[in-house]
Amino acid sequence: MLKKGGSKVAMRVKIIALATSMLASTGFASIAFADSGSIVEFPVPTPSSGPNDIAAGSDGALWFTEQSANQIGRITPAGVVTEFPIPTTASSPVGITAGPDGALWFSESAGNKIGRITTDGVITEFPITTAGSQPALLTPGPDGAIWFAELHGEKIGRITTAGVVTEFATPTTSAGPLQVVQGSDGNLWFTEAGANKIGRITTAGVITEFTNPEPTTVLGTTHAIAPGPDGRLYYTDAHNFKIGAIDTSGTYQTEVPIPTAFGGAEDIARGPDGAVWFAEQLANKIARVGAAAGGGFSFTEYNVPTAASNVTQLVAGPDGNLWFTEQDSNKIGRLTPAASPTPLVAAVLPASRSVQVGATATAFATMINTAATALNGCQIVPLSPIPAGFSYQTTSSSTNALTGTPNTPVTVAAGAPQSFFIAFPVNAPFIPSDVLLSFDCTGVDPAQPIVGLNTLLLSGSSSPVPDVIALVATATNNGIVDIPGANGTGAFAVATDNVGATGAIVVTADTGSATLPVTLTLCQTNSTTGACLLPPASTVATTIAANETPTFSVFAAGSGSITFAPATSRIFVRFKDATGATRGSTSVAVETK
Repeated sequence: MLKKGGSKVAMRVKIIALATSMLASTGFASIAFADSGSIVEFPVPTPSSGPNDIAAGSDGALWFTEQSANQIGRITPAGVVTEFPIPTTASSPVGITAGPDGALWFSESAGNKIGRITTDGVITEFPITTAGSQPALLTPGPDGAIWFAELHGEKIGRITTAGVVTEFATPTTSAGPLQVVQGSDGNLWFTEAGANKIGRITTAGVITEFTNPEPTTVLGTTHAIAPGPDGRLYYTDAHNFKIGAIDTSGTYQTEVPIPTAFGGAEDIARGPDGAVWFAEQLANKIARVGAAAGGGFSFTEYNVPTAASNVTQLVAGPDGNLWFTEQDSNKIGRLTPAASPTPLVAAVLPASRSVQVGATATAFATMINTAATALNGCQIVPLSPIPAGFSYQTTSSSTNALTGTPNTPVTVAAGAPQSFFIAFPVNAPFIPSDVLLSFDCTGVDPAQPIVGLNTLLLSGSSSPVPDVIALVATATNNGIVDIPGANGTGAFAVATDNVGATGAIVVTADTGSATLPVTLTLCQTNSTTGACLLPPASTVATTIAANETPTFSVFAAGSGSITFAPATSRIFVRFKDATGATRGSTSVAVETK
């Protein structure tokens, strides 16, 4: 996680020396293995650059720190790498995260600064008040600021998007704060690698510490932390080779040994499937933490093709893959996860909301249990760190009236749906972001995330903006556009309602991150007859007044076969304002028949 060198080599030697006295039992979990063929690796152009942390950018690319080369790297989903030098020499960039302003924010461990890089590559640096603080990993907070751990400063830092830094000292001295993440309770949670504790800090700076009850033979064992699909925080017990979890009340679950004995368990992150993933650095593997029947964890392992690669950090990519850095092999890896056999499916309507700060964005969600038995403990947990609160409550599927109790897990009957009302009180401005929601029940994996189907494209603005609610109607009313034959043309309609401010809007259609053999055109229509007001074109420019309800038609002309794959083969319709920000969105699955 930090630069490989004296401290990290010593740590590995200590781990290996301890291995003979720590036999890892697998009695608490089931283990599966996956082919390493699902992993593709891309070399970093600068030799021995030391790629460390990695984050998904607002531009659809992945951004990473090059700790040894003193650069920030950018890699497209296709593997094209661009590098940007940091102004401060030998600054040793470590952590990186996407900010609510659309830029990437990174820590300069040796430079004692926090950096900001736009998606155009423009870098600005901000010094930290505490000398030699060694800033480590960062996360966007629920207040619209960036929060970071100060490994040697014994503090948790906060920096606004304007560059104003505030620091909060940890109660425990020599705590060694290493990683900070946003929890499902609206607080920040962090690991204290030097004290074997996990801390919780409110946005006002109030810190509470929770001592890990697991026995430890060395300090520095509670290492990395990530939000889980069940609302708990998952962490790595690095020197005891275990994975643990802590709920937002501070209660720990008994830790579980990792799949490969002595394989290493240092870095952990939420994956594109909503599950938790971690790096087995000594075993040269990446593992997925899934649910196990009757509770506990199950694991699926993936072998990294390049030997002794030292997988360092992981992140969910915008393309539905897991991306990771290989510090020793100087590569960036891309892992395509195997599909989970979960019985849960889910949907969210509308697919997007765009509200002013201080307002609450609302939507409806449905969770369906396709299993033959009822599932308990079913809940919705937001997994994307945005500056907004969250609540959910069951509703009547026939009337949409609220039922039950807010934020209370429920039982979903076998083969039955359960509808919910979800709400996001927006605390600060942030760019349009696909909010990943975990639809989770006890003992099974969460529903597969599908952008545009069970995610919510959400944004917060400091001023009134259009908020276009868009719904799709297909010929068969099943949410699927059928193109007759490889060269046929399919069509669907879109109804809208602007519940926000009046604004100029450009309407476009695309296939998201997938490249599909289809040409898309659209038109605004007469809402009574459905006839196009102008000939179909690639875009429609219009003004949508507040409370206006225009309609549109979209035409999909095929030029090849499209198999039915609703998670990836989709058509998105986007409503963008004069700044290019998406203020409404909807999507449908597409196939040739």
